[in-house]
Amino acid sequence: MSQAELMAWEAKARRWLVLGLVGLVTAVFGVGWMTLHISYAMLKKSEVMRTAVKRVLGDERVRRELGEPVILGWAVTGELEDMPQGGTARLEFHLRGVTSRAKVTLRAEKEPKGDWKYLLLEVKVPGREPISCADGAAVSAKKI
Repeated sequence: MSQAELMAWEAKARRWLVLGLVGLVTAVFGVGWMTLHISYAMLKKSEVMRTAVKRVLGDERVRRELGEPVILGWAVTGELEDMPQGGTARLEFHLRGVTSRAKVTLRAEKEPKGDWKYLLLEVKVPGREPISCADGAAVSAKKI
């Protein structure tokens, strides 16, 4: 093999090595991204999350602060333990409206009957007082 042929072969080998490494890194990030997307989708489809989103979006104060239409953010973080005899949920997600954005913090417990009790369901708009949509929030607001 001549010097020119050896140099050409080395150049091709380097090119294939770089392409292989780029492919490997892309595959690793792709699997990570897909795993993240699946876990977010599973949390969004849970009963506690769907009910929380309905409650929050049904609250006139939230719609007024954020501006309509209000869109659920992509990410949902936290922990969810949903079992037939009970469970707990500690989740956070974001909402985006026309005029503002908000972070929603959710804490709930599942009763033995299967109903979720929302201990904390708070919408935090930057620069504003938090809006509570939790169980009993309307009752405590009337007492004050």
